Amino acid sequence: MSISLFVAKRYFFSPFKASFITLISRISMIGVGVEVMALVLILSVFNGLEDFQKGLFKTFDPDLTIVSKTDSRFSFQATQLNSIAKIPGVRSIQPILEDQALIRYNGKQLVVTLKGIDSSFIASKRLKNQVVDGEYLVDYEGHPFGMVGAGVFMAMGMNFEDSFHPIEAWYPNQKALANFQITQDAANQKAFFPSAVLQVEQTFDNQQILVPLQWMRELTLSDSAAVSRFDIMLEEGVNEVQVQQSIQQILGSNFGVQTRDQQHAILLRAIKIEKLFVFILMAFIMGIASFTLFYALSLLVIEKRKDLRTLLAMGITQRQLLRIFLLVGLFISFSGAVVGMGLGFTLGWIQQTFGIIPLGIPNALIDAYPIQMEWLDFLMTALVVIVITFLASIIPARKAVQMTFNQPKAD
Repeated sequence: MSISLFVAKRYFFSPFKASFITLISRISMIGVGVEVMALVLILSVFNGLEDFQKGLFKTFDPDLTIVSKTDSRFSFQATQLNSIAKIPGVRSIQPILEDQALIRYNGKQLVVTLKGIDSSFIASKRLKNQVVDGEYLVDYEGHPFGMVGAGVFMAMGMNFEDSFHPIEAWYPNQKALANFQITQDAANQKAFFPSAVLQVEQTFDNQQILVPLQWMRELTLSDSAAVSRFDIMLEEGVNEVQVQQSIQQILGSNFGVQTRDQQHAILLRAIKIEKLFVFILMAFIMGIASFTLFYALSLLVIEKRKDLRTLLAMGITQRQLLRIFLLVGLFISFSGAVVGMGLGFTLGWIQQTFGIIPLGIPNALIDAYPIQMEWLDFLMTALVVIVITFLASIIPARKAVQMTFNQPKAD
């Protein structure tokens, strides 16, 4: 064991003569522990929110989606679709035609997003578990039906038993509007009846209605093969990145193939940026809390000045003396950090297992704050503690060196 480590351990584990120094050092340890615990818990909450969002997207978003980089609507040749279908891991290719339209029912009207789907969507049973009332279908014996988001269903006062008043969908006729013909032909109109109520998440519930694909093409006067995107569902355990690259090679640069995370890149990036800023803010607060460490080491230097001169007489070098107080600062902070990480992990596990702290949002999809602990957060927190400890210990350590080597050895 080196002389620096031996002396540093003696200073840290032995009780200080001055009770005020002991108090300051203990406050420093407690402060570091509380900050570390708070930082670990806050980062775990952000991880939980991100994981919850990804899980939520998985309930209604496809594994991959194909969109055009130039056109809002496009079509594929049969050979292209066959080539994509033959890629290992591709389970289903689902054409989607989506656009906004005005719906009217029972004297009320609302702008919603109509999503045209075909039998492949129904066969894959997407959103079937989210049906809270009604039947999972959009077509029955040639008659059009719509699966309506719960928010839209309630806002419009829809009723399954009302078979005399269908829901009217109105969509602007682009050709008529281009010629400035504001007549009764300026909007296309078609009707459907509700078949089911979907409850997914608030944005979806308040906007979405799933309708037959061909019915949607007729409403929007689109080509018989027009789509706004293709949804790709994959087999379980398939590497989505490899499938994405294979599809991209078939389609070329005019089309984009997006994974589920890329479909919501803006939202996920916002969560990561917010997490980063919270981490920086908490590190800054931890730096302010390290002033107690600075004061504790400064008082320790003053209290141990006679011992330092004894060490000088024994031949200790400036580097060894400097290292002593850096190690003492490391011991004080890291002991608090270890306790803080332990408490943070324990409280995080309790929240993750039992959900003792509620979210406080009525009708939310989750009742308690989500927690997802990651080892990288613990590692980054430990690195921040080491850096702050080092910076807070430099000045007292240098002061000890100057006091010992630049002053007479006798009082």
